[in-house]
Amino acid sequence: MSKPGWQSKLSRPISLKTGTKLETLADARAFILDMLPESDQDRSSWQHATELLIDAAERGGSIEATTEQIERALFLQGMWMPK
Repeated sequence: MSKPGWQSKLSRPISLKTGTKLETLADARAFILDMLPESDQDRSSWQHATELLIDAAERGGSIEATTEQIERALFLQGMWMPK
């Protein structure tokens, strides 16, 4: 089993409507911290995504669950559409 870390890949790449592509846990972290307004970061969908993200990167939590929650949070804000 590989050691968890921020460079771990998401279960699948996530392409946002803006053209931004999230491929790793680090990409998702940077997006949340640098591109998402604080008011959006406070939404429960993003709070849950952040908890899963930290768990996956630092404690070996589920990357699949993290990827799904990030997709869900993006979808709820109209920033991503499933293919």
